Amino acid sequence: MKTSILFFALGAFIAATEASELNRESLFDSVEEFVTAVKAFQPAASKGGLASLFTIREMGHENPGKPTAASAIQSCEPIWSDDKSALLFATANPPTVGTYSNIGVLFLLVHQRDGWRIADFLRFTATGKDSALSAKQTTFAGGGGQLSSEGFHPVVTVNELQGGRGYSYETCASYTFARSKLKRLELE
Repeated sequence: MKTSILFFALGAFIAATEASELNRESLFDSVEEFVTAVKAFQPAASKGGLASLFTIREMGHENPGKPTAASAIQSCEPIWSDDKSALLFATANPPTVGTYSNIGVLFLLVHQRDGWRIADFLRFTATGKDSALSAKQTTFAGGGGQLSSEGFHPVVTVNELQGGRGYSYETCASYTFARSKLKRLELE
């Protein structure tokens, strides 16, 4: 009896450890499963390839340049999805000493034969007392058209609020995707 309980506990520990590792080759049954995996991801405790996305260099007087990873993911929200692809935005706040830090990652997931995979991602950072990152869908198909078909591509705009203590500014840029790659949109 004790052996079976110990075996079950060891199996649960191994499953939890493997589930917390997130990498570009990870496979998901659904977009919701990806969101759950990202929310459970602990970059500071991970040796996985995506831990570096949620790591920033310390800017304070103590240990300048030291990489500081977020202990947890703050949020992961789907922005847009259809049956072939999805755009999601995840945020984290590494515990930097010198200044408040935010990291955001825009993920493009694509559905292949065996499930959903990370096709591409873009990383954003904002630092300072009043810093923040956000992303939202900024295209909408009217008149019966569907985004991602007939030339209607979803567009996501990422906002960065930098600074604080008397000087702050906001910038934004818009992104779409083509052939499983995220692409920044430029003014025409």
